[in-house]
Amino acid sequence: MKVVHRIIPFVFAGMMAVSCGKKESTDTNEIASEANEEKFSDQKEENDADFVAETVAANYAEITLAKLAAQKSDNTQIKEVAQLLEKEHSKMLEELQTFASLKAITVPSEEEDDAKRKIEDLTKEDDVKEFNREWCKAMVDQHEENIREFESRLEKTKDADLKILIDQKLPDLRAHLNKVKACKQSI
Repeated sequence: MKVVHRIIPFVFAGMMAVSCGKKESTDTNEIASEANEEKFSDQKEENDADFVAETVAANYAEITLAKLAAQKSDNTQIKEVAQLLEKEHSKMLEELQTFASLKAITVPSEEEDDAKRKIEDLTKEDDVKEFNREWCKAMVDQHEENIREFESRLEKTKDADLKILIDQKLPDLRAHLNKVKACKQSI
């Protein structure tokens, strides 16, 4: 029994050293990715989960960018498109969160770091005309990337529910792209 009492403090100290040395992440995108990796042993299911999580993060970014444009832009067309994007991406975000919940997919509660940097850069932009140009460019790029990701996942997924969700959202994303392209051309 004395041997056990001598060993326990060393085991406890070793456990504390391991847990204290491990840095806990606060990035909800990273946390979601790691959680989904642990949950889904099938690579196709994990890829679908990653797609949903990344799409949730992208929607957070688009909502934030839309709110920013509604505040900073002096262009009526941009303000109208921004209000539409905020409304529709908020709805899409809710639908994605519900879908994720039903499929036991962990999703982030914020945009990814690249999007945060873009938002920060646009927030700092003092020249309204430059802000308008950069915002339109960012939104065109984001929507083109989203459409590519949706089309790719539509071809790759075997999940019938995810296919339906993607089929429902692709026309909206294409309409958004057309609207932000029109804004970009008008300025």
